[in-house]
Amino acid sequence: MEMLVCILFYLLSVSTIHCHACKGQQQIILQSYVGEKVAYPEKFPLEKGYEANLNCTWKVSAVAGYEIVVYPKWMCESDASFRLYYGSATSSVLDNCVGCPKLDGHCKEIIQTASSEILLTITTSSSYREGGFQFRFMSVESKKIDTCDSTDKTLRAESTPKYIISPGFPSNYPSNLQCFWKVEPAIMKKDIRLVFEFRSLNLEEGFDSCTDYIMIDVDEICTQSEETILSTADRVILNYTTAEVRFVSDIGFESSGFVLAFYIEDKVKSCYCQHGGTCLNSTCLCPRGYKGSFCESESLKILSWKSNNILLREGKPLWLELETVDDQSPSVKWFRNGIEITSASLRYTRNSFKAPHGSFLHVLNIFNALRRDEGNWTVEVSNGVTTTYRNIVIRVLPRLLLQMTPQFDFSIQSGESLNLQCTVINPESLSNSTSGSLIWQRNGKNIITDSQFDITTTDISTTLKKNSTGIDDSGSYLCSHSSYPDPTNVSITVMVTKPEQIRCPNAVFDGITWNATIAGTTKRESCPENQIGTATRFCNTQGEWETPNLVNCTDEAFVNASNELDALIEDGIDDSEQVKKTIDNTLVKMKNLTSQSTSLSAGDISSSLDIIEKIVNVTNLTGANIEKEVFFEVVDNVLSSNNSKSWTTVQDKTEKDASSLLKNMDRLSEVIMKNDNITATTFTGTNFEVTVDKTNLEENGITFPKRSSNNSNEVDDGIATFLQLPKQANKTGEAIAYVAVIYRTISEILQTNTDADRDYKLETIANDEKVRKKEVKEIVNSEILSLTTQTDLGLLFPPLNLTFQHLDKNKSDKFQATCVSWNFTLKRWSGKGCKVNSTTDKRTVCQCNHLTNFAILMRPYTSEEEDKESLKTLSFVGVIISIAFTVLTFIIYIVLWKHIKNDQNIMLLNLCGSLILSYVVFISAVEETNNEVLCIAITAIIHYLFLVTFFCMMGMGVYYFMSITVTYYAMYMANNFKSKSRVRWFLLGGWGFPLIIAASTLGAFWGNKYHVKNYCWLSAESGSLYLFIAPVCVIAVINILIIVSLIRVLFATSTMINSSLHKKTVTALRSLGTLVPVLGVTWLFGVLAVNESSEVFQFIFIISNSLQGFFIFVSHVLLNKKLIKGIKTQYPSLSGLSIFTESSGKETTSVSRTHSSSSDRPIVKTKKKGILSIFGTSSDKMKTRKPNKVIKSDSFLTEKTLTTDYSYIPPQEKICLMPSDIEPKQKETKFE
Repeated sequence: MEMLVCILFYLLSVSTIHCHACKGQQQIILQSYVGEKVAYPEKFPLEKGYEANLNCTWKVSAVAGYEIVVYPKWMCESDASFRLYYGSATSSVLDNCVGCPKLDGHCKEIIQTASSEILLTITTSSSYREGGFQFRFMSVESKKIDTCDSTDKTLRAESTPKYIISPGFPSNYPSNLQCFWKVEPAIMKKDIRLVFEFRSLNLEEGFDSCTDYIMIDVDEICTQSEETILSTADRVILNYTTAEVRFVSDIGFESSGFVLAFYIEDKVKSCYCQHGGTCLNSTCLCPRGYKGSFCESESLKILSWKSNNILLREGKPLWLELETVDDQSPSVKWFRNGIEITSASLRYTRNSFKAPHGSFLHVLNIFNALRRDEGNWTVEVSNGVTTTYRNIVIRVLPRLLLQMTPQFDFSIQSGESLNLQCTVINPESLSNSTSGSLIWQRNGKNIITDSQFDITTTDISTTLKKNSTGIDDSGSYLCSHSSYPDPTNVSITVMVTKPEQIRCPNAVFDGITWNATIAGTTKRESCPENQIGTATRFCNTQGEWETPNLVNCTDEAFVNASNELDALIEDGIDDSEQVKKTIDNTLVKMKNLTSQSTSLSAGDISSSLDIIEKIVNVTNLTGANIEKEVFFEVVDNVLSSNNSKSWTTVQDKTEKDASSLLKNMDRLSEVIMKNDNITATTFTGTNFEVTVDKTNLEENGITFPKRSSNNSNEVDDGIATFLQLPKQANKTGEAIAYVAVIYRTISEILQTNTDADRDYKLETIANDEKVRKKEVKEIVNSEILSLTTQTDLGLLFPPLNLTFQHLDKNKSDKFQATCVSWNFTLKRWSGKGCKVNSTTDKRTVCQCNHLTNFAILMRPYTSEEEDKESLKTLSFVGVIISIAFTVLTFIIYIVLWKHIKNDQNIMLLNLCGSLILSYVVFISAVEETNNEVLCIAITAIIHYLFLVTFFCMMGMGVYYFMSITVTYYAMYMANNFKSKSRVRWFLLGGWGFPLIIAASTLGAFWGNKYHVKNYCWLSAESGSLYLFIAPVCVIAVINILIIVSLIRVLFATSTMINSSLHKKTVTALRSLGTLVPVLGVTWLFGVLAVNESSEVFQFIFIISNSLQGFFIFVSHVLLNKKLIKGIKTQYPSLSGLSIFTESSGKETTSVSRTHSSSSDRPIVKTKKKGILSIFGTSSDKMKTRKPNKVIKSDSFLTEKTLTTDYSYIPPQEKICLMPSDIEPKQKETKFE
């Protein structure tokens, strides 16, 4: 094989580094500070591998006064000989740094030979594909410069290069240097320029910025790279005649430094640029992908390519690493056996990042290597100009697989024999395990060969026997390999029972041998022949076998097909041809497997659903163009009515159901419609029909299935079920693709879960004096229609029309048709967005404002449903009424705030605000169950706002209590309470405590049925509702006690004592009618209405709370004399309101009348002597009355009353408790 020769590049006045090939003996004469090199191969280390029988010698010499320095790098094996002598003969001093074998050899620093002649010899006896070498030489002055030479002096540049050298070069320069040189041309000429060129450059380079650097005028340079050591590097050209050079080093690490040549050249001097470089001012401007003075070198270089292991066991981690150098990070692609690995992979991770020394590292990680990872791995790296490859062969040994026979836990009776066998299924996994054997353990302890067990062992199998077992032989038996490096074992539990213990005997059923097992346990066994998986069978407490569960047993072909798709998904393969080939082969297999005349087993149905979903996933990820017709045939076969029994088993025993087919058909439709070249396709199968087409909805509607014009107004039995989408205005303006499907048999197997999600009670039948309920579930009574469009049409107008023929026309009159669509998120039917347009006993016409999968649901019709609709309607109307009056109250108070500003009214406004917010959120968002996160948020908000409302009600109650009851019984305490405003504490508690309760409830029940299934409200099933009911009940009870105390004060007055029974009754009822709704006591009916059977309480609750806003309005607006006075003052045109208030005042007054705020004057002025006459009691009588509660109640009406909050009513007025009239005291209350 011919020796490689180095390419000589065109030179300017200064040479680039020369490359000398390995061709016998050569003489190299070094010029001062000009680098030379020898290398094999030419581009080592980018290219590697040396041949056998190399014999090369280089004699290198320098001019007088100079010595040679060497920078070596090599890779060699023990049969290679590298020798570097400090002299011209082999008798000279031998360098101890250079030698073999070293897999990655280079000396830590530049070798300083201290000699003007050296001899380098290299011989090899065999080839080595990873081998190679590169030695760089340079002659430097023997006298080292240890300081900043010529600092503060002007250096004169001539056409012959001169040099600025870092102190100590080629040794490391000192730290903390500040060097300065000024450079000028020796001869001033018009068309000359300064040129600076590095002959060697190696400085400390920081992570984020230069720590040691050279600055040539404004250009800052810092490089730490092996490529620029003793090698001509960057050129800096200045078109002016004076330059400043600075060198700065910090106090950290140092490197070998630099040799900077400077000289002058003519500006018009031409240059010789390669690879399309442009010459500008004698400098080559290199295109992307090339670098160097003449653009002679490719900028992209591979520095290393390695793996952590080329031989590893399955399940072990594997990484491949490529190191490159370029001006910017190149693009990298990874291939396994020619197939590209993409970022979509679930098993591989790809990372690229910049290394500290400036190179780029590209790493592929495989956390658990599999057998399919074995083979040729290739990395392709490209910068857009240069593309290069590296390959490595990885071998993956299979993991050890052991199998126990019997395979699953079993039981035997005492005295019966025990026979266990452990076998290595894949002996090739032990290829690297030269010793060791299979061993047994029982309950964690080794079983030795001379024990009571008979053990027979070969290289790949071992048998454990015992002729007669006892109870002590029960336990876990484990088999493992003693020398296998990774923990691998198989175990089985054997239960030795007493003869009297109940157990199910050995039996054969469905081709499976069921070993005996203890009663009350579930037995596992291998599936029948040609099937893969595990079958289970329950042995009941009577020792009788129940029906086996074979839902996890599936045909081996299904498993293989599923594994192939798993490989595509996990490996992230993006080769469309490879993906299409795999999917099409899988579809053909599926078509053959599912088209058999007999029904599919439950396991095959389950596997088919998984495979269909995986096909859609891969198609969606890769955009592969699959055989749609074959896919549709597979779906048609799976939906066959012959499989109804298996479908029932799948839905009962697993979480899968037929809705997954609907979902995957919708998803595949979306993938199909992404293709711009859609051709009209129609598939008509036995069990479903599909059409793929395009249309402009502004010009044409969609009708599916297609109907002939002569029957457009009639519905025949053949095509009675169809959909019609009218023209849609202002939607897209262009033709869009659509996919329409009719499922003819899926209604038989699709679950009928609905929004109600319960059984409907049809009728009550009396039989033998016993009442029993006949329960009938709702049923899907039509074929299912589906329509999907390429673009989202939003809300449809006009709506989509769907005509359904009833499958069963003989249903009871008590069934009613409901138009529903399938909600994939909730996995149930929903009536949202659909309504019944017309219905007969044969067909139903629906209208829907959205697109999805539609059907007719026959729901049992009962009076209970009417009641529920009535309750729903009544509740909605009631909430609207309550909101209206509460908003009106809120607005009036805000408008008249300057007339009525006080603490009580602040609390009232907070009560109204929270009540409005809670009702608005409740009626607008309580049914938003489609989005789980949103529904949880709505539930928490409603919970919080309702609690705020109740705490505000309790605050109002406490305020009433302190203002009336406490004033009546404990004047001093009441005065102390009212001595300063405490409203901020009421508001803090009213809004703060509910936040704590609502947040705690959310945290405690997060992910545990926090809200009910069909509404965004707390769930009674999980108990979260009781964290609302409990505080509500406590507040309601407190407010009831407050009401009782207020009524008691009312009836303790002299006026009420002397009133007739009729007046007392009327007054009490009026007071209760005002206080009960305001203080939230009516919500106790809501607690009693939690039980759905408590319909009476439900109606009472809805009606009473509908009037809550009304009563707030009446008591705090219409009967609030001060408020009415404020209205008349601000709006004189409304003075007619006085007629109402005055008339009401004649009929009803309160124990405590309205007072103005601190800035107002008292409204009621009473003479001092009239105070006691309020209760019809003279002062003389007071003196003779005995102390008791009545006396106490009268005693507070003494002179102290002059400083209280309340004035009192003349005795001739009727008494009715009106808390809305209660306000804070004035500074002083005067009586006349």
